[in-house]
Amino acid sequence: MQTALVHRVCFCVLVVALVLLGTHGSDILNDAHVYRSFASFEVVPDVVDEAPDCWARVSFKSGRQAEGGNRLTPTQIRNPPVVTWNSNERALYTLIMTDPDVPSRDDPRYREFIHWAVGNIPGNDIDRGETMVEYLGAVTPRGTGLHRFVLLVFEHLQKLDFSGEPRISNQCGPVRRYFSTRNFTRKYELTNLYAGNFFQTQYDDYVATLQAQLRECENERSLNELNGARNGTVFGGP
Repeated sequence: MQTALVHRVCFCVLVVALVLLGTHGSDILNDAHVYRSFASFEVVPDVVDEAPDCWARVSFKSGRQAEGGNRLTPTQIRNPPVVTWNSNERALYTLIMTDPDVPSRDDPRYREFIHWAVGNIPGNDIDRGETMVEYLGAVTPRGTGLHRFVLLVFEHLQKLDFSGEPRISNQCGPVRRYFSTRNFTRKYELTNLYAGNFFQTQYDDYVATLQAQLRECENERSLNELNGARNGTVFGGP
């Protein structure tokens, strides 16, 4: 009788543990926690004025996911992630991924550094969107601490004309500085911040490998004319 009771208690504990493990990820990405997470890590107001309505699911080839401020290494995020959200089949979406902590969170004088930008995405099919800025992994310098990497998805009903924006390859580095999420969204009237997520990362050995692959871009000189701090352009800070 006592043995049976012990077994029953152990079984109940096991069931509870499995339930907790099964729901842990969904709890982390509970939409009710979006605003609190964006505010507690100061993504609001450093990057955007308001948090998105819901989480975007961000899954890297390494098997790791963004979980609202968790820590990932540059090695783990070296490849573009799979990003999904509850899309409206009649809408289009524009995605950006930006680092507001350049060169560091304590000294963000180059804020922001744009890592990825894709416009006019039908549904969740990023491959069918219009790539303005090719994905570039973390180039966080040694000794600059943790950087916040913020991924934002904006919903819009009409196709937007991004033909005036520069096309930046994954071999271009410094020209990505001084990007302004606020100026970008104002320019294109992106008022519906539909989904988002973020994580933190800092230097590991892969950063040096990635930096060695970067070269001066053909259009870097013309882009640098835009890249003056706070000059009011998309690549010019607020």
